[in-house]
Amino acid sequence: MRRIGRIVSCLATVVAVTAACGDDGGSGGGATASATFMGTNGQTVTGTAKFTKSGSTVSLTVTITAAPVGAHGIHIHNVASCGNNGTDAGPHWDDVDTGAGGHHLPPTDGHLGDLGNITIAAGGTGTLTYSNPAWTLGDGAATDVVPRAIIFHEKMDDGTMPSAGARWGCALIAMD
Repeated sequence: MRRIGRIVSCLATVVAVTAACGDDGGSGGGATASATFMGTNGQTVTGTAKFTKSGSTVSLTVTITAAPVGAHGIHIHNVASCGNNGTDAGPHWDDVDTGAGGHHLPPTDGHLGDLGNITIAAGGTGTLTYSNPAWTLGDGAATDVVPRAIIFHEKMDDGTMPSAGARWGCALIAMD
C-alpha cells in the first residue's frame, strides 16, 4: 500500500511540474520567438523580429530602424548564421524545394521564407507584419521558423530574383 501511495505521489508531482511548465513552445498556443537585427556590409541597420503563435497560426512583426529609405526585400534564410556579412545564412528558406521560379512575393506559392518587401520611411524606420499558415514554431519540423536567419536586403524584391541585392541586415531567430 505504501508503494502505491508513493507512486501516486510521484505521479501527482509529475503532473504538477508539467502544468507549471506551461506551453512547450511546439504544439500549443502562446509560443514566441525573437530575432535582433545587426547591420552587415557596413550598414547600420538595427531592429527586431517577433514571431507569435496563436492557435495554429504563426505571425511575424518586423521593425527595422537606422536603414536607408525605400523598399527592401526581406526573407527568412535557411541557416541560423550571420557570418560573412550574412552570406552564411544560405539561400531563402524553402522547406520542400518548391523551385518557385518567378514566384517570390507573397501571397504566391513561393518559398516559406518569402516575406516580400518592407518600406523604410524618411526617418529610417519601417514595420512589416506577416503570417503564413504553413509556418510552425518550435516543433523542429521542416516548417519551423526556428532556427533560421532573417535577411534585410539592399534592394526591393521585384519577384524575379535570384537576388534583392546585398545583405544589409541579419537577425538570428531563436525561441524566447
